[in-house]
Amino acid sequence: MHLHSRRGFFARTLGAGWLGASLIEQAFFRAAQARAQAPGAPANVFDIEKVAEGVYAAVARPAGVTNCNAAIFENAHDLLVVDTHSKLSAVASLAAQIGKEVSPKPIRYIVNTHFHWDHTQGAPEYKLLAPAAEIISSTVTRNLIAEFGAARLKASLESTATSLESWQQKLAAARTPQEKAYYQRMTSEMRAYLGEMRGWAPELPNFTFSDNLVLHDKAHELHLAFRGRGHTAGDVVVYCPQKKVIATGDLVHGWLPYLGDAYPKEWPGTIRAVARFEFTQLIGGHGGVQHSRERLDQFSGYIRELTEAVDTGKQKGETVEQLQAAIAPATLKSLGGGYGEFVGGQITKYDGPQMRVSPQSAVAGAVKSNIADIFKALNKE
Repeated sequence: MHLHSRRGFFARTLGAGWLGASLIEQAFFRAAQARAQAPGAPANVFDIEKVAEGVYAAVARPAGVTNCNAAIFENAHDLLVVDTHSKLSAVASLAAQIGKEVSPKPIRYIVNTHFHWDHTQGAPEYKLLAPAAEIISSTVTRNLIAEFGAARLKASLESTATSLESWQQKLAAARTPQEKAYYQRMTSEMRAYLGEMRGWAPELPNFTFSDNLVLHDKAHELHLAFRGRGHTAGDVVVYCPQKKVIATGDLVHGWLPYLGDAYPKEWPGTIRAVARFEFTQLIGGHGGVQHSRERLDQFSGYIRELTEAVDTGKQKGETVEQLQAAIAPATLKSLGGGYGEFVGGQITKYDGPQMRVSPQSAVAGAVKSNIADIFKALNKE
C-alpha cells in the first residue's frame, strides 16, 4: 500500500478523528495499527533520556530485529529527529513516545546519518505522520539508499526468515518457562518484522548536502556535517554547539563497529575531524549515551590498530582464517584500559536478546567479524 493510499485508508477508517488529529494522536493511531498488522511488535521499543535542555536520546531496547537509536532536538516550534530505525512500527511507537515524553511539537526534520537498513527503513512512516517534514542526508547517502535500499531490505528479510527457523527450533526444545518466554518473544518479533516490511519501498531524502548544513533556530543552531568516509561513504553527524551534544549515527557508538561497508583506513581520520566539534555528550547509533569524550579515541584507536594488524598480515600472505586465529581481543592494546569491558557490556546490554552470550564472547565474535570485513575492504577505492 503506497503512502497516499495508506493516508486515505486512515482518513476513511477514522473519519474526522484522523483528519483533525494532532501528530501525537495520529502516532498513537498508527502505533496501535502497526501492532495490529504486526502481532508481536512491542508497544514501546525505546527508552527516552534527556541529554541536555531540548535534546533527547531514544535508546533502542534489545529487539529480535535491531533498531538504531534516535536523537531528538527540540527547536523553538518543531523537532528534528536523527535516524529512522529498521521498521515502520518502531517509528510509530517512537513518535507516540516523543509526543508524551518530549514535546507535542511537529516533526519538521528527519536526518538519515547513513544508508544502512536499520537507520532508514522507518522513513516512510515519518512521512505518513509528518508529510511536510524534510528528510535530510548527505548526497552520497541518498544515492546509496536509492541504489541499495531495496536490496538490503530483501537481504534482511531473508536473514530474518532463516533466523526465525532457528529460533522456532529453540522454542520447541525449550526446557524452562523462562527459556520458552524468551524464544516466544524472539520468534514473535521476527514474524512481526517479516509481516510489516514486505512490500516496503525506500523513502529517499528530499534535501541533501555535500559537506555542511546549518539550521538556524531561535532555540539553538544545528550543524549537519560530513567529514569524510568512515562507517560508510556518506556518514553525517548532527551537532548542537549551544548544548554541546553530537549525534553520530554509527560513525561512533557504544558497540564495536560494523565494517562491511566501511573505509577502515580513512575512518580514524574522519573521527579526528569530528572530534573538533566541542561536544561533551554523544548520542551514538547503538548503545547508551556517552557522557564524555573518553570513548571517541578508544573507538578510533581500535579501528586503527585492527586495520594495521590485518593490513600487515595480508601483505605477508596470511589468510583471513590465519589472522582471526592470531588476533584475539587480548592481543589488541586498544581494548585495554577497560575499553573491552565497556563494549562487551554495551553489546550484551543493548543487543542482549540476540546475542545471549557473555561480554567476552560478544567482543571476540565482533573482532573476528571485523577482521574479515577489513580484509575485504583494504583495497577499496
